Amino acid sequence: MKLVNTGLMMALITLATSFIKLPTTNGYIHLGDGFIFLSAIILGPFYGAFAAGVGSMLADILGGYAQWALPTLLIKSAMAILMGLIIRQKSKKHTYIAAGAVLLIWIAFFITIKYALLNAVQFSAESLALALDDTAENVVLRAAGLQWKLEVAIIVFLGIIFFVLLWLVKKQNTGVLGPGVVLGMMSAGACMIIGYYAAESLIYGNPVSPVFSVPMNLI
Repeated sequence: MKLVNTGLMMALITLATSFIKLPTTNGYIHLGDGFIFLSAIILGPFYGAFAAGVGSMLADILGGYAQWALPTLLIKSAMAILMGLIIRQKSKKHTYIAAGAVLLIWIAFFITIKYALLNAVQFSAESLALALDDTAENVVLRAAGLQWKLEVAIIVFLGIIFFVLLWLVKKQNTGVLGPGVVLGMMSAGACMIIGYYAAESLIYGNPVSPVFSVPMNLI
């Protein structure tokens, strides 16, 4: 029965990813991740990972994005495994640990983006200064200030979300649609965004170009 359900979820993930999508600059926004979340809830971490990874990979191959097939297989499988394992943790202690770990990963990720952008600005400071009719030193300082404010805003936003989730977990038990599931989905989302950022960095050969894919991946 579980094999049948796994095949069914794999087909649904492929269909939702392939046919319900909004094209973007580097790819497309789709509903496939919603079915990946469902596969983790229904099938658990490992059968869910197989359905998520293979279903998403097939969608990339059939949709003309074959170069992303292997990264997609690994990233989508990791999403389902992570979410499935978090949902399995019934104790509040394990939920706290999972939320704290994911929050720290998010912080490290955005700090990495900040320094990647800052290094890119410093590398191109002279040309940017000519375009803005300013000095190279002022361009670097302005860029650093904007990145610092953006980083703080993102970290504060994520911190609020996770603290609200932890409060909910403390007040009620984790159910099928409880806060543990929401935490699992947020963790899987973090895995997806960071995974594709790393994959694009390797494919494009630099850590700056993939930054522009982060907002679309967040959606």
